[in-house]
Amino acid sequence: NAISEAAYMTSLERNGDVVRMASYAPLFAKKNFTQWKTDMIFFDNTSVCLTPNFYVQKMFSVNQGDYYFENVITKNDTDSTLCVSCVQDSKSGDIILKMVNYSTVAKSLKVNLSPFKSIVFNAEQTVLSGAADAENTFENSQNVIPVKSTVKIKKVFDYSAPAMSLTVIRIKTQR
Repeated sequence: NAISEAAYMTSLERNGDVVRMASYAPLFAKKNFTQWKTDMIFFDNTSVCLTPNFYVQKMFSVNQGDYYFENVITKNDTDSTLCVSCVQDSKSGDIILKMVNYSTVAKSLKVNLSPFKSIVFNAEQTVLSGAADAENTFENSQNVIPVKSTVKIKKVFDYSAPAMSLTVIRIKTQR
């Protein structure tokens, strides 16, 4: 569910000149008192369980840009299991890459940052991934969570998107 949402959200970014806002519903559900499993946050009288959907929404909300760039991330044109987006935040200057792989195997992408000047080659990477049937439960609420790391990038590099994943790479620029 969450990975398909991420794929859809890359399309929202790609069409940001037309799409102004998006929302998520239903947001909250009390354990054992819900009609479906697509809620974002589950709770009971003592605890909260954040779903992978919550983390997708959070990763997109804290990594927004106001300029979209085409052809920075390229994939095999016949591969429909990859969705990508490249935006820049004009306030910070950060370049933000989003790569979604909803295949059950890792997939290769090419990234070309040549159009951008003065990039910092240590970038922040956040990856949300899990098996197709992975979910967070009250008993195991940390089953699918984003993992942050620092990665070295180049002006042009290959990236292997893990199976069933959303990757966000946030690249600083020198101003």
